[in-house]
Amino acid sequence: MIKISGLRCGIDGGEDIVRIAAKSLNMSVLDIADTRILRRSLDCRRKGDIHYALTLGVTVKGDEKRALRLGKNAKAEICEPPIGGISEYLASAGLGGKSGSAVIVGSGPAGLMCALTLAKSGVKPTVIERGDRVQERVKIVSDFFAGADLDGECNVQFGEGGAGTFSDGKLNSGVGGEYALLALRELASHGGGHELLYESKPHIGTDILPRVVSLIRDEIISLGGEFIYNTKVDGIRAEGGKLRSVILKGRHGGVIDCDTAVFAVGHSARDTYEMLLSEGVVMCPKPFAIGLRIEHRQTDIDMAQYGRARGGLPAADYKLSADIDGRGCYTFCMCPGGEVVAAASERLGCVVNGMSNSRRDGVNANSAVLASVTPRDFGDKVMDGVEFQRRYERAAYELSCGYKPPVQRLEDFKAHRAGGVGDVSPSCRRGYVLSDLNECLPVYVSRSIVKAIDVFAKKINVFNHADSMLSGVETRTSAPLRIIRDDDGHSSIRGIMPCGEGAGYAGGITSAAADGIRIAVKILSAL
Repeated sequence: MIKISGLRCGIDGGEDIVRIAAKSLNMSVLDIADTRILRRSLDCRRKGDIHYALTLGVTVKGDEKRALRLGKNAKAEICEPPIGGISEYLASAGLGGKSGSAVIVGSGPAGLMCALTLAKSGVKPTVIERGDRVQERVKIVSDFFAGADLDGECNVQFGEGGAGTFSDGKLNSGVGGEYALLALRELASHGGGHELLYESKPHIGTDILPRVVSLIRDEIISLGGEFIYNTKVDGIRAEGGKLRSVILKGRHGGVIDCDTAVFAVGHSARDTYEMLLSEGVVMCPKPFAIGLRIEHRQTDIDMAQYGRARGGLPAADYKLSADIDGRGCYTFCMCPGGEVVAAASERLGCVVNGMSNSRRDGVNANSAVLASVTPRDFGDKVMDGVEFQRRYERAAYELSCGYKPPVQRLEDFKAHRAGGVGDVSPSCRRGYVLSDLNECLPVYVSRSIVKAIDVFAKKINVFNHADSMLSGVETRTSAPLRIIRDDDGHSSIRGIMPCGEGAGYAGGITSAAADGIRIAVKILSAL
């Protein structure tokens, strides 16, 4: 295959990529056997010349080297075809045709991809999920958004699909490599859409993710896997530093004998952290970030980024960062055309997150605005970060007298007054309570956020608009600790294999899914 980079096409999608490929290689379209998009990104650097930048993969009729010589395109080169799916990878690596069993704790992206990889190799995974299957989970979460009481075991954080199910479904990740590519291919082939494989900022959307999750689960079951819902691992039994069984509590209580259990529990499974710690599993605190959600009108973000109304362009996004007095501040999980969601998983705690559907056609844009915190801020004991999160989640709960997020105009936040609502209406379906958000953040975080927002406004001029709406508190950006694992993937108790974002080894859907595949490969390599 010939890879051609540095190409461009208009935003209307009317240009034929075969003709673009043929022109770049100085040949007839009749000499092109196949053309596929390998990479596409929107170039908005010049507001008067917005276009897509393309990298194409081209198969020609005839000799590729001769085509390159005749084409004389310095940005064309011969390369290997894109990597296939997990089955192809396992076959090429000699990891197919295995047998045995393994327990997977958690069915977020890490747990699902780990289970899928094992199942495709012949190992039969048993997936244990404290929440419900995704179809039932959607109903429970929708009821919570409408005002129902919190279900502590099935909510925005817990349940099949993991926390990412109720998000924007962003799949861009700073983590590359073959496992990330494998994860994207599986997500694409299970209903996510082929464009996930080439968009520079791929996303699925909250409305599509449940279908993707259910299709992955169905394939795992068809390959001999088993799912146990509404049940959590409440304890373990180990002998001589090796896992012997896991103890279940919930709808399906009991004991499962096993020598391998992958713990892909997500960043909010605080009770599981406590259980593993009490059993002697070695962990350490790690930095994370806390802050608020900020909302703007999506049309304002579009104008700032495009210099004009959207008109055929996708809802504009952004990613911003700054060093504020030695503390890293940044935007996170930006949701174009999205909504702020109540995302609590513990009673007496108020948490916010953001999500958007695949069309990203909501009135507001929202993003977390965060300040990094380290053990110097919250303490150096393993669970100190968790307690730090709880402290401010409970403060937010007290401000709003419940799970409705406390909200505040940016101008009022700066002035430390509750205030009212301006041009930007809060989007949270559960509702909101006007409050002073300074009361549910450390002083140094509030100060850093104010300074960061003013810095970000130098790139997006509406960012510090007085009516920008803030909501709080955002604490679940990543795990506040790391479960230590060795090169073989095992914790201090052999057989317990920490995995994904909750274990401290990932940060988002794609990186978590990639880590799930990584751990599965380690299991298979040892068989």
